[in-house]
Order: sequence, then structure tokens, then C-alpha cells
Amino acid sequence: MQQQHDDNTGWVKDAEKWICQLQGVRQCKIDVDIRGDISGIHVVATTDREPRHIVRDVEGLLKARLDLSVYYKKIGVVQVLESGPAEAPAEEPVEQSSGAVSLPNPTPNPEPDPAPEPAPTPDPAPHDSSVLSATPWPLGGSDSRPAVLLEEAPLSRVECTGVGVMVSGASLTATVELMRDDTAAQSREMGPNHAGMDLQLIARAAIASLADLVDEPVSLSIADVREAEAAGETVVVAAVDLVEGRRSERFFGVCSLTQGRQQAAVYAVLDALNRRLELMSFKGGELD
Repeated sequence: MQQQHDDNTGWVKDAEKWICQLQGVRQCKIDVDIRGDISGIHVVATTDREPRHIVRDVEGLLKARLDLSVYYKKIGVVQVLESGPAEAPAEEPVEQSSGAVSLPNPTPNPEPDPAPEPAPTPDPAPHDSSVLSATPWPLGGSDSRPAVLLEEAPLSRVECTGVGVMVSGASLTATVELMRDDTAAQSREMGPNHAGMDLQLIARAAIASLADLVDEPVSLSIADVREAEAAGETVVVAAVDLVEGRRSERFFGVCSLTQGRQQAAVYAVLDALNRRLELMSFKGGELD
């Protein structure tokens, strides 16, 4: 049985080597459970990149090379500050005199100093699964590097600051305004005045506003948005497609109508993308 488990997880070492080739990554260790599924990915990286970008690269690499979809919260990134080589201690100046040099009298037949007793070897520290390495760094000497864990500040969330639908004869106009920190984006979508079209237009306007806020080369679109029944309650369900390069993903979000029909459509879109938005960069300042 053990041999079969090793065969099923033979890809782990290759995956660790691939991840170590990513920009900024120094070490990687992948943990798998008894079924051979990934239970955790531990990455040691430098501070020249944001952790969420490294997480996204690891996630995309495993999907592209091994067709593995890993939940991003299973990927932990520890950043270390790399110090330069230790400076050599300055040599003490040698005193010089213009007169004769006085040498100490040699002691006849000096007895050798007793050999120093070896220092007691400390007990090994208990194994810490949070710091694992495929290629450990040397300890001590000028090559040692102090490791400093950097804690990121809580990420700001995208909020809905305005939503409305205006009816003009046979047409509808939906307006949605979203804000993150001090940056706001507003979008409008127009369409025919048909049943259920208000949810479609609001969802599209929400996606357009998100696209204005996000500073990433991604494409967002609404696959579907509709009302549904769940546990005896009416909810709005949204399906959002995200395309990044050749990679396409679909996310689902839901919101109760207790927030209001129009607001529920916006919140369902945000609910679908909130986890992915945590890994993205956003624009700052005022948007046109």
C-alpha cells in the first residue's frame, strides 16, 4: 500500500521544482493527504513581489502543468528579508614604536592548555510543518539569512455605493457604482424593457464597474443571473466568467432578496468574485 501511495504522489517533487522556478520563490514544500490530494503548499519567497501574486502564479502553474485546481487558501507564502554577507571584523591596529622592541621572556617547557570541553549539543527543536524546505539554506556563517515573517494588512473589499434602474418607454438603463478604498467606478448598461432584463443589466453594469477598478489583464462577463428558490427563500444567483490569457474560470455567487432586488444582483456578482478579487491589483486615485 505504501508503494502505491508513493507512485500516486511521484509528481510532488517535480511540482516543487517547478514552483521554485517562479520569480521570487526560494523554497517550496507540498503536503498531500492519504488520498494523494494536496492538503497544503508552503512557499518561502523574497519580498520583491506581493504574496497574492505568488499565490496566483502557483495556482496557475499547477493548473497548466498538472491540471490541478488548488484552493488558494491552501497556499501559504512566507517572505524573508535577505541580508548581505557579514562584514569582516576590522583588524586591530598594530602599535609601532621607534625604539627597541621588548619581547617577553619565554617560559621554559610550557605545559599545554587543557582541551576545552565540548559544548553540550542542544536537543533538536520539534518539527514545525509551517517551515519546510526542498533545498534548505545553509545555517550560520556569512550565508545565513534572517527570516522575517511579513503580515499583510487586511485587504479592502469592493463595496456597492449606488445602484438604480431607469425606465424610458421600451428601454431600461441600469447604473451601478462600486468603490474600493477611495477609488470609485460607475457604469451604465441599456437594454429592452423585458421581464428579468433589469437583473441582467444591473449585473452587466456591476461587471463593467469592476473591470474599471481592477488593474489586471483579465476579462469579466456575466454568464447568467436569475432568481431562484433556496430553503424556501428567493435568492439571486449570478454566474461570472473570468478569462486570463488562455485560462477561463467560472464563479458563482448568491444573495438574498432581503437586500432588495437591485442590490441583490450586485451583491451576487461580488459574492462570486470576492475570493478572486483578493488576489488582484486595483487602480488608485480618481477614474475617468
